[in-house]
Amino acid sequence: MKRAEAIKYHTEEAVSAERVLAESTPGTPGYRNQADFAQEHRVLAEAARLHDYPDAELED
Repeated sequence: MKRAEAIKYHTEEAVSAERVLAESTPGTPGYRNQADFAQEHRVLAEAARLHDYPDAELED
């Protein structure tokens, strides 16, 4: 996978999860899952930017 593709994918997934999170009610079962999902994708996008992507070599 190319680095730019990984960054784009994880950023889009985080934005999508944050959109769902904004429409969710705190304390509901899916709320925490969406928050975790968004955070995980933000971390992975940043890891790809910093050349520290887990378990994979990304092409530049």
